[in-house]
Amino acid sequence: MESNLPNSPTYSPTYSSVSGLRDRSLLRVISLSKKYVRGGLWGKRVQVGAVISADFEIPRGQTLALVGESGSGKSTVARCVARIERPDAGQILMQGKDIARLSSRALLPFRNRIQMVFQDAVTSMNPRFSALEAIEEPLQIQRKTSSNRQEHRDLVRGLMIEVGLSPDWMDRPISNFSGGQRQRLALARALALRPLLLVLDEALTGLDVSTQAQIANLLLDLQAAHQLTYLLISHDLALVARLANVIGVMAGGRIVEVGPAEEIISNPMHTATKKLLASAKTTAAKLTAITGARS
Repeated sequence: MESNLPNSPTYSPTYSSVSGLRDRSLLRVISLSKKYVRGGLWGKRVQVGAVISADFEIPRGQTLALVGESGSGKSTVARCVARIERPDAGQILMQGKDIARLSSRALLPFRNRIQMVFQDAVTSMNPRFSALEAIEEPLQIQRKTSSNRQEHRDLVRGLMIEVGLSPDWMDRPISNFSGGQRQRLALARALALRPLLLVLDEALTGLDVSTQAQIANLLLDLQAAHQLTYLLISHDLALVARLANVIGVMAGGRIVEVGPAEEIISNPMHTATKKLLASAKTTAAKLTAITGARS
């Protein structure tokens, strides 16, 4: 469980507004497909369909959760949307622009609009970095930093307050932070570029229930403050029920069921969805903890 967080005023960075997006999807994925080549028996190489013709869209300011068992293809979708992977087929429309097969150079204007937060915050940041260095690194990569060192520290200070960390800790090595605090650092790092879309790949997995509740509430607060859009990847239906407007269930590389979160939880139709619900033995307890933590 995390220690008590500092009682600091909320810092609200100015996010660039995009006219005309209020009633449109920020992200639309059409017929997305991705295969991997694997080594087979006797040296034969076989193609494995990780994602098969996935379709979904997310209005700005809302959350779509993709859930499924390990190997269902949900993380591959996330990596394609963030363009860590290049899809084999289909479209990824970000603000109406298909980024599915853009070159690295053509992708640069979109990199700051889509940021990814991983399950293991440590592996996504240099463990030798301080909190200050970890948060400001994306700005240096995008060449958005000032030469004024004090301006750097002021920016990081504001972001740490935004995610509920004491700015007095900015010179502390990230290895000295708890698991939940590292996820807050990862969020601050992602927010540094003022994105429109956060791809959260199992970002709450591995944390205790109380810390999950705190991070979930933080995500809701950030979303409300900045009209952020989330693509949330998880295997835990109980967890995503608190965060998602819409849930899509994946199995065998396909989205087999999709609908409003309340309907998916209360009236699952596909066997894969029913199996996920059945395996969540602590569903009611988690929902109560996450909902109650906000009151």
